[in-house]
Amino acid sequence: MKGLREFEIAYVGLKLGVHKFNYDIDKQFFAHFEESLIHDCKVNLRLEFEKKETFFILNFFVDGAVKVECDRCLVPFDKEIFGDYTCYVKYAEDPNAMQDEPDVIYIGREESVIDVSQLAYEYINLCLPMQLIGCDKPGEEPQCNKEVLKFLSEETKKEEADPRWEALKNLKN
Repeated sequence: MKGLREFEIAYVGLKLGVHKFNYDIDKQFFAHFEESLIHDCKVNLRLEFEKKETFFILNFFVDGAVKVECDRCLVPFDKEIFGDYTCYVKYAEDPNAMQDEPDVIYIGREESVIDVSQLAYEYINLCLPMQLIGCDKPGEEPQCNKEVLKFLSEETKKEEADPRWEALKNLKN
């Protein structure tokens, strides 16, 4: 991907052992991913790249905040995220044929660079919970938009029951 050269690690010149890389990720990073649900963030990604004789171990440490919208009322808020992920990189004669292991990436022996931008993108997205509700913080005043919540509760009351379902309620086992 253009513009993400800092995420390309030229491992050929690296000595055996652990090498540390640090990335400050913001909205410019996510602009390179068209389908991204994240548009703004301040995330620190630390990568420990361990070079072994025949494979590599990549340990990712994600810490920061992502700007998201509340799933309940659409109020934007900063969701704190963190996570640790490990990925293994192994050599293969045909890297495209080897796809069975989820935490293993296969590369050809002729490769000299590993691009970790896609992994960074995926691991940051994995840090987000399925449901984004930033309004239910213990001990704090709810931040949900009260007008939206009122509208939603009125809409659910307005919905009339479908007579077909009402008839099924009368059936007993």
